[in-house]
Amino acid sequence: MPLRALFPPPPGPGRPGDRGVVEPFSEFWELTGERAVLLGGPAAILLQVAHPLVAEGVAVHSDYAAGPSHRLLATLQAFLTITFGDTEQAREAASAVGRQHARVRGTTRTAAAGTPAGTPYRANDPHLALWVHATLVHTALDLGVRYLRRPLPAAALERYWARSRSFAALFGVTDAVWPPTHAAFEVYWRESVAGLVVTDAARRVARDVLTVRTRPPLPGVAALARAVTADLLPPAVADAYGLERTAARRGAAGATRALVAATRPLLPGRVATWPHRAVAERRLAAGEGR
Repeated sequence: MPLRALFPPPPGPGRPGDRGVVEPFSEFWELTGERAVLLGGPAAILLQVAHPLVAEGVAVHSDYAAGPSHRLLATLQAFLTITFGDTEQAREAASAVGRQHARVRGTTRTAAAGTPAGTPYRANDPHLALWVHATLVHTALDLGVRYLRRPLPAAALERYWARSRSFAALFGVTDAVWPPTHAAFEVYWRESVAGLVVTDAARRVARDVLTVRTRPPLPGVAALARAVTADLLPPAVADAYGLERTAARRGAAGATRALVAATRPLLPGRVATWPHRAVAERRLAAGEGR
């Protein structure tokens, strides 16, 4: 992965004054704008594929081994465009992802706990879409608390969850499956995590995602990715992936938490946040004649 890939280009300026699909300056908008959320990307992916139906779809219809970092960053680019783009840009980005998902369907080839062989799956299933959205939300909130030291009070958590609804709807999460409150989401999360199964297909994805190589080479990046991912995953899921929280990993994750928390207040916005947010702020200001 070339290091310039960590600086994805923002979309065009968009229509002046267009507020997009995610409420500007909401808790969801603010946390998504932090570059530090990229630290949680591998953990979110590993949580997603710990659902056997998601793992099967990725194993059959995707090839993380061919370019795991680029796939992660392509997902990030879509995520940022939908959050900070104008309405048209957000819908176009979601439609592009939806067209890819429409081709992802089939039946499981092998049995997993609670999922017999021959179980049908499709990427645009609202239940699977909710699970993928849940991994992004929960990982971002956890990272915000532990790495950015920004815990949200109960009322702010409710607003965060509510503001993420418009984002999730673009990916096919329907009202029928949507937990109506953050408290309901937490119940859904605990029940879902308890039912996760790390299959061989999921382990192959984890191997590819956590084999981080950069150009120019940066020593220790892969080890650091494993340490942070183990820190963010539920312990039982981390163990199932072979990411036990060894003393070395705990030390590396703790040092990273301390470094991110200490340096974030000192960084200018153009360094600490994605450029997509700055473009959105200029678009909103242009609509107000400023």
